[in-house]
Amino acid sequence: MDLMMKEKVKLLLIVAPTKLECHATAKEFSLDFLKVDRMRFISNPYHLRGWSRGTPFIALNRSVWPELLDKALDALTMSGQLRIANDRDLSELVDDFSANVPAQRARFATGARM
Repeated sequence: MDLMMKEKVKLLLIVAPTKLECHATAKEFSLDFLKVDRMRFISNPYHLRGWSRGTPFIALNRSVWPELLDKALDALTMSGQLRIANDRDLSELVDDFSANVPAQRARFATGARM
Protein backbone atom coordinates (compact mmCIF):
# COMPACT_ATOMS: atom_id res chain seq x y z
CA MET A 1 0.00 0.00 0.00
CA ASP A 2 2.87 2.39 0.77
CA LEU A 3 4.10 2.10 -2.80
CA MET A 4 0.83 3.47 -4.10
CA MET A 5 0.83 6.45 -1.73
CA LYS A 6 3.42 8.87 -3.00
CA GLU A 7 4.19 12.12 -1.27
CA LYS A 8 2.98 15.03 -3.35
CA VAL A 9 6.00 16.99 -4.65
CA LYS A 10 5.74 20.74 -4.24
CA LEU A 11 6.48 22.58 -7.46
CA LEU A 12 7.52 26.17 -8.04
CA LEU A 13 6.54 27.93 -11.25
CA ILE A 14 9.12 30.31 -12.70
CA VAL A 15 7.23 32.63 -15.03
CA ALA A 16 8.80 34.89 -17.67
CA PRO A 17 8.27 35.70 -21.37
CA THR A 18 11.09 33.39 -22.53
CA LYS A 19 12.85 30.29 -21.20
CA LEU A 20 16.08 32.31 -21.04
CA GLU A 21 14.38 34.88 -18.82
CA CYS A 22 12.96 32.05 -16.68
CA HIS A 23 16.51 30.81 -16.18
CA ALA A 24 17.70 34.33 -15.29
CA THR A 25 14.84 34.66 -12.78
CA ALA A 26 15.80 31.37 -11.13
CA LYS A 27 19.40 32.57 -10.89
CA GLU A 28 18.28 35.90 -9.41
CA PHE A 29 16.46 33.98 -6.66
CA SER A 30 19.57 31.78 -6.18
CA LEU A 31 17.64 28.60 -6.90
CA ASP A 32 19.59 25.36 -6.97
CA PHE A 33 19.49 23.88 -10.48
CA LEU A 34 20.17 20.44 -8.99
CA LYS A 35 16.56 20.71 -7.76
CA VAL A 36 15.16 21.63 -11.17
CA ASP A 37 12.82 18.62 -11.01
CA ARG A 38 10.74 20.70 -8.58
CA MET A 39 10.62 23.76 -10.84
CA ARG A 40 8.64 24.47 -13.98
CA PHE A 41 9.66 27.19 -16.42
CA ILE A 42 6.54 28.82 -17.88
CA SER A 43 6.76 31.27 -20.77
CA ASN A 44 3.42 30.65 -22.46
CA PRO A 45 0.23 32.01 -20.82
CA TYR A 46 -1.69 28.87 -21.76
CA HIS A 47 0.74 26.78 -19.70
CA LEU A 48 -0.33 28.66 -16.57
CA ARG A 49 -3.67 26.82 -16.61
CA GLY A 50 -4.35 23.57 -14.81
CA TRP A 51 -2.02 23.84 -11.82
CA SER A 52 -3.21 22.85 -8.36
CA ARG A 53 -4.90 25.65 -6.46
CA GLY A 54 -2.34 27.79 -4.63
CA THR A 55 0.68 26.75 -6.69
CA PRO A 56 3.53 29.19 -5.90
CA PHE A 57 5.33 31.20 -8.57
CA ILE A 58 8.13 33.71 -8.94
CA ALA A 59 8.47 36.40 -11.59
CA LEU A 60 10.58 39.47 -12.34
CA ASN A 61 10.29 42.57 -14.53
CA ARG A 62 6.61 42.15 -15.31
CA SER A 63 6.38 45.74 -16.54
CA VAL A 64 8.07 44.68 -19.80
CA TRP A 65 6.17 41.43 -20.31
CA PRO A 66 3.75 40.79 -23.17
CA GLU A 67 0.29 41.87 -22.07
CA LEU A 68 -1.30 38.43 -22.51
CA LEU A 69 1.16 36.70 -20.16
CA ASP A 70 0.90 39.46 -17.54
CA LYS A 71 -2.91 39.48 -17.59
CA ALA A 72 -3.10 35.69 -17.41
CA LEU A 73 -0.82 35.66 -14.37
CA ASP A 74 -2.85 38.47 -12.75
CA ALA A 75 -6.14 36.66 -13.31
CA LEU A 76 -4.89 33.34 -11.95
CA THR A 77 -3.33 35.05 -8.94
CA MET A 78 -6.53 36.96 -8.17
CA SER A 79 -8.59 33.77 -8.43
CA GLY A 80 -6.25 31.95 -6.02
CA GLN A 81 -5.18 29.38 -8.57
CA LEU A 82 -1.59 30.66 -8.35
CA ARG A 83 0.10 32.53 -5.51
CA ILE A 84 3.31 34.48 -5.05
CA ALA A 85 5.98 32.25 -3.55
CA ASN A 86 6.96 32.93 0.03
CA ASP A 87 10.26 32.35 1.86
CA ARG A 88 9.20 28.85 2.89
CA ASP A 89 8.51 27.88 -0.73
CA LEU A 90 11.87 29.24 -1.81
CA SER A 91 13.95 27.96 1.10
CA GLU A 92 13.56 24.37 -0.08
CA LEU A 93 14.94 25.24 -3.51
CA VAL A 94 17.66 27.78 -2.76
CA ASP A 95 21.25 26.88 -3.48
CA ASP A 96 22.85 26.04 -0.11
CA PHE A 97 25.97 27.97 -1.10
CA SER A 98 24.07 31.10 -1.98
CA ALA A 99 25.27 34.36 -0.50
CA ASN A 100 21.88 36.06 -0.95
CA VAL A 101 20.03 37.24 2.11
CA PRO A 102 16.44 35.89 2.43
CA ALA A 103 15.08 39.43 2.73
CA GLN A 104 16.60 40.28 -0.64
CA ARG A 105 14.84 37.28 -2.25
CA ALA A 106 11.56 38.27 -0.58
CA ARG A 107 11.80 41.71 -2.20
CA PHE A 108 11.71 40.07 -5.62
CA ALA A 109 9.16 37.41 -4.72
CA THR A 110 6.36 39.93 -4.64
CA GLY A 111 5.57 39.34 -8.28
CA ALA A 112 5.11 43.08 -8.55
CA ARG A 113 5.63 44.86 -11.80
CA MET A 114 9.06 46.46 -11.56
